[in-house]
Amino acid sequence: MASRAKRRWPPEPFVIEGFVPDDFYVNAVGTLQIDKGGRLYHIRGKSPIVIAGNLNLSGTPIRELPEGLSVGGSLDLYHTPIQKLPEGLSVGGNLFLGFTQIQKLPEGLSVGGDLYLRDAQIRELPEGLSVGGNLDLVGTQIRELPEGLSVGGYLDLGGTQILALPPDLKVRGEIYGFKS
Repeated sequence: MASRAKRRWPPEPFVIEGFVPDDFYVNAVGTLQIDKGGRLYHIRGKSPIVIAGNLNLSGTPIRELPEGLSVGGSLDLYHTPIQKLPEGLSVGGNLFLGFTQIQKLPEGLSVGGDLYLRDAQIRELPEGLSVGGNLDLVGTQIRELPEGLSVGGYLDLGGTQILALPPDLKVRGEIYGFKS
């Protein structure tokens, strides 16, 4: 008599790597739907959902991402109708949020590479935000930088209303566009 394998709980993270074929649909830990053109238009599920590489959603109609999403590479949300990011979002590479309706970044956001917020509707950054690479705030509505902000590359403030820098600001590269 064959023994039944015990199911692990919680289940192993759902991992997507490499080429994603047309009409790909997964309903495992979560739901991920991609149309015939290869554009992801729906992602939902229980934490954790792990994308090992890059996730390019630029120009898609995606409106939300699941809590606890982890993207090992870059996450591109340029020109999407998304209005908020989930708590616990982790991006190992770059995070592209230009031309989105996002007004506030979630607490605990982790970005290992660059954070591009150029011309986004963003109004504030969370305290203690750490960006491993560059931080581009050009054309945003941000008026002040939070305490504990750490930037591993350059900080571009061009076209913002930022008039003062916090005393504990850490920037490894240059600061551009600041008018004191």
